[in-house]
Amino acid sequence: MNQKKRWTQRILAVLSLCLVFTLASCGKAQDEKEKEKDTGSQSAAKGRYTEQEIKLHDTDILKPADSNGADAPFLDDLLLAMKGLEDGSLRIASANGIFDSDDKGESWVSWAETPQELRDDLASQDSSAFFAISGKGDIFYGMGSEQRRYKMVTADGSVRTVDPELPQTSIEDSGSVNIVRNAVFTDSGDVLCMDDTNVYQLDGETFSLKHTYGQETAEGQEIQGMAMYACVGDRLFEFSSDIRVLDDGSLKYENIKVISYDLQTQEPEGEQEALSSFLQEGSMDFSILPGADGKSLYFVSQSGIYRYKTDGTAIEKIFNGSMGQMNSNSFSADISAALTDGTIFIPYYMDEQGRLFRYMFDTEASLQPEHTITVYSLYDSPNIRQSITAFQGRHSDVMVEYETGMTGKDAVTRSDALKTLNTNIMAGEGPDVLILDGLPISSYIEKGLLMDIGDLVEKADQKEKFFDNIVNAYKKDGALRAVPTGFSIPVLVGEQSVLDRIGSLEELAEAAEANRENRPEVSHVLGSMTNSTLLLTLIPSSSPSWMAEDGTLDEERLTAFFENAKKIADAQNAPDSMEYSDTESQPFELSPFMTSAQLNTIEMGYTDSHMTIGNLMSAEGLSHILSMAKYFGSGGYKSTPGQSENVFIPLSPVGISSKTGSEETAREFVSFLLTEGQYSSAAASWPVSRTAFDGRLTLPSNFPLGMTHMESDVDGSVLDLEMIPPAQEDYDALKEMIKTLKTPAVTDEIINRTVMAEGVKCLSGEVSVSDTVDAILKKINLYLAE
Repeated sequence: MNQKKRWTQRILAVLSLCLVFTLASCGKAQDEKEKEKDTGSQSAAKGRYTEQEIKLHDTDILKPADSNGADAPFLDDLLLAMKGLEDGSLRIASANGIFDSDDKGESWVSWAETPQELRDDLASQDSSAFFAISGKGDIFYGMGSEQRRYKMVTADGSVRTVDPELPQTSIEDSGSVNIVRNAVFTDSGDVLCMDDTNVYQLDGETFSLKHTYGQETAEGQEIQGMAMYACVGDRLFEFSSDIRVLDDGSLKYENIKVISYDLQTQEPEGEQEALSSFLQEGSMDFSILPGADGKSLYFVSQSGIYRYKTDGTAIEKIFNGSMGQMNSNSFSADISAALTDGTIFIPYYMDEQGRLFRYMFDTEASLQPEHTITVYSLYDSPNIRQSITAFQGRHSDVMVEYETGMTGKDAVTRSDALKTLNTNIMAGEGPDVLILDGLPISSYIEKGLLMDIGDLVEKADQKEKFFDNIVNAYKKDGALRAVPTGFSIPVLVGEQSVLDRIGSLEELAEAAEANRENRPEVSHVLGSMTNSTLLLTLIPSSSPSWMAEDGTLDEERLTAFFENAKKIADAQNAPDSMEYSDTESQPFELSPFMTSAQLNTIEMGYTDSHMTIGNLMSAEGLSHILSMAKYFGSGGYKSTPGQSENVFIPLSPVGISSKTGSEETAREFVSFLLTEGQYSSAAASWPVSRTAFDGRLTLPSNFPLGMTHMESDVDGSVLDLEMIPPAQEDYDALKEMIKTLKTPAVTDEIINRTVMAEGVKCLSGEVSVSDTVDAILKKINLYLAE
């Protein structure tokens, strides 16, 4: 069996295991038309599903094992199983015991019949364990990855060890004994057990085998499809599809088919065509949750929750993902539950502890939110989704639709996306709020496409005390039409004697050449930077100077940039690996553009370099810089010298369309990003709020202080570095440096990517400086003229 085939089999085995019976953490974005689909009743003025948080961290369910100041536990470490029971209550299996709620999660009581043997097993933290709960409250579970032990706990609290009758397996790497990976109870009391490929129906009393569903793949046979299953009442639904591994490693599902089986007779009932069509449209991007009423299937994705009645043919959308946490794409639906009345519970892992949310029909909730706005970004961003989710959690009367220019699921290019966006804005049909990462901010300001939000920022500043030089960076002619919500700082790190001699891009090139001449024995003079990474670190501090007053690129400045960049690259003697690759669906900031000072300073130690460049964006990064400065004996950092002075990189700049029809709501959203959103954002950047900034000046509890032994992933070289925490004077010095920053780097993706694509060929010696500049000018000036 070739390597690709083995890899494919492993992927499919994991998929089959994770998706069976329970919700899996798929949560991918649906097609935009799926977002707008809602086949629920529109006749009533009120009544819809709403989202509420269930406070589990204040209960014994998630109490720390050590009560003496222990950190709060992780939800996914302690929450093991959840099930809606026949009497309408909810049961949770946690590492701390079995707990029941008869008021939809508002209060919890420990199950009085919990046997001590089960308590001990629950507390064992066995990562290989599975727990299945029946509608009557029985519990079947297995523990141990190799020597599997299975136990049955009945509703009266009695425990017995059971031996499920399972056939031997021939799947590669599984051994000769089959292991149950997951299980679920049928309404009639049988148990369905899942291994890596098949579903086995076992008698609920004797655990003898009644029937096998699915077909085990023989060793050496190419896997061409996958199947997943859901049990509802006494029916088993099999969801199968052909599957292909594409060249980029992604999976494509084709020919999706759903058939059901009668668990009393084990006979197939035929294809469920409505479900097959529904899932074909969604490309199996749905997770599946069986209803506790024995006749409902729920499908969950980032777009929302859909319900299918097994005795009908319609699929109705009961909750819009844009209206809650689901939009953040952080739900983990493998441990979820639905009650008999349709109330649904889903855990999320959007922060370190995790949170549990309830979806319940509210007869008094307005059928549709009173206000709707659209937020646009060029690429899908988890951080933006998180901000939208947090905003909607505080504004139940607002629906925020999230629109992305490039989904990665079609052939739309950046140019196509920008042209479509510009056309829609000019026609008054564009988004209300624009997240301007990668967009031509200066052009939008010049064309009057963004409204003045200076008064909004001024009001927020009264509360947050902004870094005025950062938030006002795009201010022009007295109007502020775009404002960064975060930023990072391009810094030059090195020995102080080296830093003192460098104040411009030309002097940086001279220092690199001198370093190479004086130290010919070192492999690289700027750490393990490739030509592409080097170019990406040099662009921000010079790009503002390339923009001429007439809106074109300045040929002379661009030529000087590449002449000096080529000198630095020649001195660097860059490694050949990991060169730049331009991918249409890849956000620029996820490529090495946001090179981290935290990483690059470590690379200095591996290569015995005396300087490097990177982006300072966190307390961890500052700690690395200071630790390396101490390693040198006398070292430090400064704003990266370039053709422009005092440059920062604006992150997630935001603006409001001047043609918005929902100005008040759009302003509320932008105000949120600049106030509460400064604290809830998970973005790797500094907040523009000085108050929020102070809250980021704490190293994570797991940060490795003290002497740390590190090994390079590039060449295996090692470094012993004493990691030291920044002192208050270090943070004060950083704040003083931030006050000097005044120039935002160019973040227009078309410009930056064109400079990158042509520039790496120049740095590697394939193309001359003049030819490189000509190629860039030809492409960019045409783009800027549009």
